[in-house]
Amino acid sequence: MSEVRKGGLNPSGMSHDNSKPPRRMMIFVVTIFLIACLVALAFTWMRHPGEPDKTSPAATTEQTR
Repeated sequence: MSEVRKGGLNPSGMSHDNSKPPRRMMIFVVTIFLIACLVALAFTWMRHPGEPDKTSPAATTEQTR
């Protein structure tokens, strides 16, 4: 007959009492996500700084076209 062990090794080789991911891994994933969001915001802000000035020559030439 086969014997069922509690608290044995998982297939990954680590023993866990529950199946929830470790807290450190969740913090790592959230940190990477927040850094990616900040990079995306910085890129968007640099590429699209805002509305052009109405007194600038580029804005007047675009209006005449």
